Amino acid sequence: MVKGDHKIFNCLLTGTAGQGVITIKRLIEFAAQEAGYEGCFGSEMHGLAQREGAISCHVRLQKVFSPNQRQNIQAPTICYGDTDLVLGFEPVEVLRGGVFLSEKTKFVINDRTIQPILVNAGKEEYPSLERIEETVRGYSKDYIFLPATQLAIEKLDDAQKMNLILLGVALGAGWIPHISFSHFEIVIKRELRDPALNLRALTFGINEAKTRISR
Repeated sequence: MVKGDHKIFNCLLTGTAGQGVITIKRLIEFAAQEAGYEGCFGSEMHGLAQREGAISCHVRLQKVFSPNQRQNIQAPTICYGDTDLVLGFEPVEVLRGGVFLSEKTKFVINDRTIQPILVNAGKEEYPSLERIEETVRGYSKDYIFLPATQLAIEKLDDAQKMNLILLGVALGAGWIPHISFSHFEIVIKRELRDPALNLRALTFGINEAKTRISR
């Protein structure tokens, strides 16, 4: 346990139904418990996430509760502008969470797009990846865009492992405080089918982060 570390860590996960957003949200929470976090709060979007609909989850963690109750987590949802980390499973969904972002936010974003219904119907226009990246850059210089879906297909023969790659990138970048690979390893072996493949995906993401940060 880290003595006196009362800072709240806020993570926003955005994507579409079927991408494993809720799975990663729960892995982070379970790993936080393994790491000895005293506070573990969050919210999940269910029901509306049908037919590739938008979905977002909040994770709020506090390593050590403060004697000052006003410094402790009081709600499961993140306050506007208070997100520390965004895991973006689909790029434009990151922009939908704009009210939660600020200059302190760090981003890990998959570049594979999934066209919303109104875009497919010709009612709206999907912004270019360059425009999305420019918007993200306006918040923070700490961001990593990567072709996580394509990498999952090429390296793991499983597009769904994109979500573990994104998680691994955030972990490898050092953007998830006080939680180590060993904590996630315990949880993945306990909670997921085919843990060996999932751990390969997580490890690949960690190594990918180190490669990109060292450039």
